[in-house]
Amino acid sequence: MKKLMRKAITVLGSAALIGMTLGSAMAASYPSPFTSNTAIVVGANAAPSDNIAASNVASNLDASAVGGSSTTLVGASGVTEDEVVLGSAINATTYKIETTMTDSKIPSLLDQKISWDDGNGADDYDVHEEIVINGNMTVLTSWNDEDLDGVALSNEAALEYRYVFDDALNASGVGDADADDLYLTILGKSYEVTALTNTSITVVTSEEMSVGIGESVTVQGKTFTVDDLSTTSARVNGVVVTIDGSSKKIDGLQVEASDVFYNNNFPEQASVTLKIGDDISKTYTNGDEYIGEDEDDPLWVWTISNAAAPESTTGYIGVKYNANINDADDDEAGDTIKYVGAGYVMPENFAEVKLNGLTDVDYESLTVEFADVDLYNSSDSGVAVTEDAKVIVISADSTSSLTVGGEETDKIYVYYAANNSETEASYNYSEYGSLEVFYRDHDGDFTPTNKARFEKSINLTTSTNLATGTIATLEVGDTTMTINATIASGDMTLRIINPDDDEVKLNISGTVIADDAGTLERLGATVEDADANDIIVSGVDVSTKDAAIMDNYGVIVAEDDSNGVEGNADDDKVILSIPSDQVYATVSVVAGGEASTSTEAGVMTVSDANVASVAGKNLVVVGGSAINSVAAELLGGAYSEGAFTSATGVAAGEFLIQSFTRSGKTALLVAGYTAADTEKAVTYLLNNDVDTTVGKKYKGTSGTEASLVVV
Repeated sequence: MKKLMRKAITVLGSAALIGMTLGSAMAASYPSPFTSNTAIVVGANAAPSDNIAASNVASNLDASAVGGSSTTLVGASGVTEDEVVLGSAINATTYKIETTMTDSKIPSLLDQKISWDDGNGADDYDVHEEIVINGNMTVLTSWNDEDLDGVALSNEAALEYRYVFDDALNASGVGDADADDLYLTILGKSYEVTALTNTSITVVTSEEMSVGIGESVTVQGKTFTVDDLSTTSARVNGVVVTIDGSSKKIDGLQVEASDVFYNNNFPEQASVTLKIGDDISKTYTNGDEYIGEDEDDPLWVWTISNAAAPESTTGYIGVKYNANINDADDDEAGDTIKYVGAGYVMPENFAEVKLNGLTDVDYESLTVEFADVDLYNSSDSGVAVTEDAKVIVISADSTSSLTVGGEETDKIYVYYAANNSETEASYNYSEYGSLEVFYRDHDGDFTPTNKARFEKSINLTTSTNLATGTIATLEVGDTTMTINATIASGDMTLRIINPDDDEVKLNISGTVIADDAGTLERLGATVEDADANDIIVSGVDVSTKDAAIMDNYGVIVAEDDSNGVEGNADDDKVILSIPSDQVYATVSVVAGGEASTSTEAGVMTVSDANVASVAGKNLVVVGGSAINSVAAELLGGAYSEGAFTSATGVAAGEFLIQSFTRSGKTALLVAGYTAADTEKAVTYLLNNDVDTTVGKKYKGTSGTEASLVVV
């Protein structure tokens, strides 16, 4: 089977996930991919030289860091939903986030009376503000879109602000000479409204300021000076503008004068109100661009409905998101999909819908691969019943994770026994053969220990069929996965089912189940071919995807390409990362507060004890596994110098530079046998062309010499 999904996932700590396309098809050269979204990890008790080495890496990466800017609201208040199911809309009926939210959910939203004289006397009018999510704002994973760089929040023109009239205004009085000026606070900004209909609004869009004789103001980079002033006119930049008359175009902008203050006894104290802008006022109809947006490609547009309606109808003036952002490649009106830590911010920085993060879970790996092993019966016999049997191997990280029959283990083996060839005769009650399940006897109940011991048999209903047979269960924290097998016409499917009854299906074999030799064929027809329906996640064929896939429960599925060797039989391996509980997204809808714009660039350094704080980042892991627990994790639990050498082949005087996949990002291990050897590794990394593609591995002995190891 070719590289189905070019990422092996071994995840501990928070689930931050995935989406980055990997594989040997395109080599990544240092400093890629560490020029953004990167953290450096050192051991909490590492030698000072490790910290110096990490600082050197940080300085090197800072020089080539790239990043964009994002705006979020600080000190805003509102509502947060902590358990948004991945793949679902954020405003489900059971969530705290609702389709329509007012001040009861978001305290800074208005709910008040405004007073206005329409020319026939002042009246009070009840108004309130709403934030509406009317459409798809969905938390997406790579199951929805394999190109996503992690869990993301979509927005399919669903987010809207509304200023609602609970009492009808006398719209005919708006702008009337006898009426007061009407000011409405829309998106937290006060606008003078000069006309209003059911579907349109005319607002003053120019800047307004009071200016004295000889004083200057700057608008859009242009300077305007009041040269002279009388009760009837003002001279601005040499141009006479009539008080309360038509505007004049001066230096490309419209200038209007009103509200002159003039005292003949103190002419030096005279002042005038100027309105200056591209337009003094502008009429916007429902669907037009919001103020400041591109007229031809606006991100936000006006939504105006029944704004001048009679008393019996509630009208509103609104502003709505105008883009359809639902995949990694979308870029409409300059906006893109939002990942963890980012959100959709309304104009005037009024409100934000933010994807805060994911719930904190631990992950354990479940690996499915193929091997030839010796099989033993359930007695204490030291002689293998079947030697070099072709089996499916299902492995977990913990020795108590997998339960088969009455046995807890970390590894089980599934073997096809043809008719009359079962390992134990007592289970030979079918003429059609069976699937036999074995477990690794890690407890030493039998001799020899750590061998594949027989536990159960699942008999076929015909020579090529089995409706459903339960092989084992997997427990990771509060998550229990059921592992089943089905066989139809000789075609075996391994089914790993999560608590929501969604499943990962692995199509194991062709027609060889009925073969007298009892062979189990690999995924796909041949090792190098990816067949349709080899791997199905929650009903979606992901067999030929180039990225790891996370389902809506939080299970991550990937094919192992860690050795980086095309055609190696070990490539035919699938790794499932199982969360200790269902993974949820945390989403907030807030308003108020202060806008804060940050630029994501450079790197940060943390200790291995605090690695969870940088979940979702690429990592440069400095130091050996005996001193850096993240290094030990990457090497499969090698927590000592001896284990480091055993796992890597790196001994005293040598160093290792190797790329791994961790939590869907790249983790580059830069480590030596000793602290001095780690210094050599960093020197080599910073001064030589190092391929950081996952699976690449370098061994060296000095800061100038290292070789790429083919494994």
